[in-house]
Amino acid sequence: MQSPTMVLCLAGSLCLAASALAQPPELTSPAPYPPDGIGQKRANVIVVIYNPSIPSEEGRRLVEVMGWNDPDQLTQALIDDVREASGGYINYQVVQRLDIDGCPPWRSGFRYDPDDLLEDIRNQTWKQGDGTSYAGVLEENGLIETIDELDVTEVWLWGAPGMHWDEYAMFIPGRDDRLPPTENPWFYRPYDIPDVGKTLWVMGFNYERGEGEMLESYCHRAEGILALAVGGGVWDTTRDDPWNVFTRVDKEHPGESHVGSVHYAPNSRSDYDWGHDRYVETYALDWRNYPDLQGTKAIMNCHDGWGPDIITHHKWWLGMLPKTPGETEHGYNNWWIYVANFDEDLADLEP
Repeated sequence: MQSPTMVLCLAGSLCLAASALAQPPELTSPAPYPPDGIGQKRANVIVVIYNPSIPSEEGRRLVEVMGWNDPDQLTQALIDDVREASGGYINYQVVQRLDIDGCPPWRSGFRYDPDDLLEDIRNQTWKQGDGTSYAGVLEENGLIETIDELDVTEVWLWGAPGMHWDEYAMFIPGRDDRLPPTENPWFYRPYDIPDVGKTLWVMGFNYERGEGEMLESYCHRAEGILALAVGGGVWDTTRDDPWNVFTRVDKEHPGESHVGSVHYAPNSRSDYDWGHDRYVETYALDWRNYPDLQGTKAIMNCHDGWGPDIITHHKWWLGMLPKTPGETEHGYNNWWIYVANFDEDLADLEP
């Protein structure tokens, strides 16, 4: 009699009926909320919305002129998504919100005129230059003092195409003593963020786009810091450290995929191919047991967990990040400490 986890079609592809049979019950049940032992933390955020009035459009704000998304609704969506994905561990609280009628300063001193920005948006042509100055944004809005006074660990910027900021940036004091060296410049992105005496994240969001793209920026942040903190500064899935094993996909490791990356689900054949319905054998669900991986495979496709669209996949991927108490030689078993509590100083969330 064939094992239900290895039923194969004659053509060599995995049978559709195999999926449900291949998933052990202990892996399909949802994780405790919050997981026992990791607690719940509060992370204070300042939200800065650059939404200029457009003189040529009777002073209407850019979001209204273009019919784009409400940044406050997207902010709340990210708060909810991260709380759920982290098992209740990270609870973002907006402690200050700035609605700025203007455009951000660039490092060169340039600043867009609102009508010029609208013209470039409509023509899809952009001023070339060095992009937004994080130091300038913080300084001209008096946020350096606020960060200290309100114990802020993150600043979330909302703006338009052409404002030229990165999807995520951060400054980690003593970075060279706290993280391994890396040859990949995308993992650690300090830009011109000033040293405020603690780790500070600056997220760069775009209200032209939606929840999926916002989540993608946050997921890339998780990839960068975990490649440093858990992967030793190297992203190479032939290595055997937990991060590089976690991100294996079937395309590169046939029959041996794990959770994958932000751009690649376990069964993806190319970037952003989250909705592929091809069945693969994967260890993805086994990561709910980390660090005590059982070596248990399931036969899955996008409909069994991670797909079929950008929002569903990214929420699933974030939710698969390990979040259990304790440590191993590879560091914390709760990877959310690296993602959002790097200094380990977030206050406990009050009941």
